[in-house]
Amino acid sequence: MIHQHQRTQVAIVGAGPVGLFLASGLRQRGLPCRVFERAAAPRRHSRSIGVHPVSLELLAGLGVAETLIVQGVRVRRGLALRRLGDPIGDLDLRDLPPPFPFVLSVPQSRTEAVLEGALQHRDPGALLRGRELCALENLGDRMRLTFRRADGGERETIDADWVVGADGVRSTVRELAGLPYDGGPYPDTFAMGDFRDDTELGDQAAIFLHAEGLVESFPLPDGLRRWVARTDVAAVGSAEAVRARLIELVRRRVGHDLDGTPCLMQSTFGVQHFIARRFVDHRVVLAGDAAHVVSPIGGQGMNLGWKDAARLLEAFDAIDAGRPWRRALADYERRSRRVARVATRRAAFYMRLGRAQRYPAPRDAAIALLLATPLARVAARLFTMRGLESLPI
Repeated sequence: MIHQHQRTQVAIVGAGPVGLFLASGLRQRGLPCRVFERAAAPRRHSRSIGVHPVSLELLAGLGVAETLIVQGVRVRRGLALRRLGDPIGDLDLRDLPPPFPFVLSVPQSRTEAVLEGALQHRDPGALLRGRELCALENLGDRMRLTFRRADGGERETIDADWVVGADGVRSTVRELAGLPYDGGPYPDTFAMGDFRDDTELGDQAAIFLHAEGLVESFPLPDGLRRWVARTDVAAVGSAEAVRARLIELVRRRVGHDLDGTPCLMQSTFGVQHFIARRFVDHRVVLAGDAAHVVSPIGGQGMNLGWKDAARLLEAFDAIDAGRPWRRALADYERRSRRVARVATRRAAFYMRLGRAQRYPAPRDAAIALLLATPLARVAARLFTMRGLESLPI
């Protein structure tokens, strides 16, 4: 049996950071929307941790930046090293434009909780969990969505002027709309773990450019530190095996022994790059990972999705002001596709820097020279996602 359908202006599928950001921005403007999320409860695992200054500016517009900042670690300096005690150079973020001259390191679960709280404050009934999209129908002047409830209740339908797929790399919206997703995996694989921080790095991020491959290290709240190491092959086996492999790589490449240090989480992952052939199809719009995926090296993914959401809010503002909707959404697609391609190139470059090098000395010398010149300020802007819309790289 199907429940009598409802109506809203914007139906957002996916309650991750992009969907929640977009919904909060729409309700801030007084535009009706609903968010539908398949998961019955918020996710606990946090892969994304970096919030760049450009994103903090967007979050400030929603009134949640300061709430999030107090829950994270402000990273004002990044170190490039061969091993502990063998520096290549450093990147000072304190010269970045105010008001946020730092990268915020905070678990994605906390970021989503802050965004969900902001949405609930503006519209307590906007988020509906335990809803799996199972049908999407084009009715010409509107879209009709049908959802299967996780609790086994009646199916629900809702009519919406616009549908936004913010439901990730395996987007059901994209699949039901028949939008091709071009790309594939990179050969790179990584092991990752969150350990108690027993280093002397403090609130600094560190990248270790060992000849065997990259190791990244980032501070986290509550006295934790995340370690990410490039592996030769995808690690398989138990959590204990993954943790042991990561400890071995950090010991050998970094010169730091994590053995015996409490580990709260460990995982392995591969990396990939995808981009939808179209971001807009009639009244269906894709945003975030549903539209594009870049390598996580450089921490652009979640931030890139927020940039999509901000552009989409501009498009809805223009439509509300009388601009033809096809033109407004075409502008969103053009700008978002261009930025996604620039971000993909940057992420691929960062990843290449961290691959195994038979002769790492030229790479290290080039990085040292860059970080010791005024170009370091340019590097800081590029690393923190400045210029994505104005620069070709």
